[in-house]
Amino acid sequence: MTTEQILISVALALVVIGAFAGIIRAAIGPTLADRIVAAELGFVATVAAIVLIALLLDEPVLFDFALIAVLIGFLTTIGLSRLVPRTKELRTKVTRQDRS
Repeated sequence: MTTEQILISVALALVVIGAFAGIIRAAIGPTLADRIVAAELGFVATVAAIVLIALLLDEPVLFDFALIAVLIGFLTTIGLSRLVPRTKELRTKVTRQDRS
């Protein structure tokens, strides 16, 4: 193995650890905003893993998949951000509706 392949493998392992941290945070996150941010972390980690695998295997077509995933992920981020209440008044209104 070359030094480049070793570094890519180490980076891939770190990305996987970060993805698992995001999954755990999404599962136990106390608020909806925490869960959305954790889901975004998991998505970014997935795209980073695709790019690192493309570098490791020398497959340029995987870069196209990563680019498409990033574009879709951007739209998903905008959509999910609409779910988070923006002000304290809205948050209290939402929790009151949940209790009823």
